[in-house]
Amino acid sequence: MTDFIRIPSNPVPDGAETFMFAASDGAVLRGAFFPVADARGTIVLEPGWAEFIEKYFETIGRLHARKFNVAMMDWRGQGLSDRDSAREAKWKNYFHILREDLRRFTETQVKPRFGAPTMLMTHSMGGMPALMLLASGYHGFERAVLCAPMTRLFAGPANSVFSIVSTLASAAGLGAAPVTNKEDDSKAFEGNILTSDPERHERFRQLQLTEPSAANAAPTFGWVHAAIKTSKEIHQQGFFDNLQIPIRIITAGEEKLIDGGDHETIAAQNDRIERVIIPGALHEIMMESNETQELYWKVFDAFVAVR
Repeated sequence: MTDFIRIPSNPVPDGAETFMFAASDGAVLRGAFFPVADARGTIVLEPGWAEFIEKYFETIGRLHARKFNVAMMDWRGQGLSDRDSAREAKWKNYFHILREDLRRFTETQVKPRFGAPTMLMTHSMGGMPALMLLASGYHGFERAVLCAPMTRLFAGPANSVFSIVSTLASAAGLGAAPVTNKEDDSKAFEGNILTSDPERHERFRQLQLTEPSAANAAPTFGWVHAAIKTSKEIHQQGFFDNLQIPIRIITAGEEKLIDGGDHETIAAQNDRIERVIIPGALHEIMMESNETQELYWKVFDAFVAVR
């Protein structure tokens, strides 16, 4: 697909363009550029699980107001990027593959198109491959803002339970089976743990209805197994010893989807990582109410030194 998913309540930013490009293994991924006049820098913005580019048009508008070009990519396995390669790999090395996809997108697509400085901004699942890439010593970004990053899926004993269950299910050939039949929280507003803002919640629901092929079902046992396995990797002693740039982790104060308390553990691993909590926010901080978002953007502006 070379056009954007369009709905009336979510206008495409002026000058936007979407395109397909090849990953290092030949998988076809979807990217998009959002230029702004007189840019002071570039933000590579990467979404979370089951999200895609169009969900972030409002966020892009806020970044444009701050004079940042924006570049985005649908992660492999979701949105309108390739899905077959993720399924064929049975999710085994999924986050390692995403790390390489992020590096390649930045080096071969973003940097030839936009000027420096280049910064990274992620949400939820997007924070895990971002941390992996940055921990490797990669310094293609000047700094990174990670919104509610998925560093640990579950708090307390649940993490160990799901680790065992997902490992056994994957070994038994059930890696492609969904972990739950529960309707995704992005489909129904009542009782959801993503955002308290009904209009923003409805906007994403309409985007998924308009282009069902861009939506995801529930996470599979294989995906959960990969997420927990990779989470253990990033918690190993010394994992962040090669980190070159400052990172600001922004935690939702009312986080109920992932283990937000784990952000403190990650921040303690390196002096370049700091953590800030947004009181009252649910998981999707950038899709929250105007009041909550203002708190988020104040933290963002202070970190990137917007004047």
